[in-house]
Amino acid sequence: MTDRRLLDMIHGTPWIADLLTWFEFEVARAADGPIGSVTLTSGEPLEAIAGDGTGGCFLLVGAGDPRPVLYVGSECEGGLIARNLRDALALVVGTSSLHDATTIAVDQNDGRDLHNFLGCTDAEIREDHPELDANRDRLRSALGLPPVDDALLRSLQAAAADFRYRPLTEQGMRLRPMLAWLEKAEEAAHPEAPEPPAAVAPPPRPDEPLPGQIALF
Repeated sequence: MTDRRLLDMIHGTPWIADLLTWFEFEVARAADGPIGSVTLTSGEPLEAIAGDGTGGCFLLVGAGDPRPVLYVGSECEGGLIARNLRDALALVVGTSSLHDATTIAVDQNDGRDLHNFLGCTDAEIREDHPELDANRDRLRSALGLPPVDDALLRSLQAAAADFRYRPLTEQGMRLRPMLAWLEKAEEAAHPEAPEPPAAVAPPPRPDEPLPGQIALF
């Protein structure tokens, strides 16, 4: 199924759109866009397709099909999350949150640390929402989504580390990476351009009056 058909199916099937809202993918928030205007250095067009309850926004990149998917958060963080909408939705539905899935490096301790962490966050959700697994199964079946495995988590974190897709604010500042451990390394490898020094007026010539003085001759 193409990205466009997948998106059309979500818009045309109310129960799917409603259930995705439960997983913090709200197509009704697409019109809001990200909190602040963002662009990519490549100049590729961005199309907002959904938002979440924190003010975050999901955007499709470019004009082809499939299209990469960006996430722009409300805390000045953002980046690529998937190379196509199907994988992005699989991550949204299959993890407690994208932020949880980018908290720990997927290869740390052979993946056990991240899987244990995601298992704990899922367990916390189930305490209040025991229908979590049933809702996941319904959406996976309806939309043809794969389960979240090591390959998909690795793909998410590799995408989030792709510096080419780090959005820029209107002021030209790059958003923080979703992978917290990359922030300092990226600052060193890709420093922001320094602001030009303020212009300094040249000193007056000996025969010129100083500011506030009146020339007598």
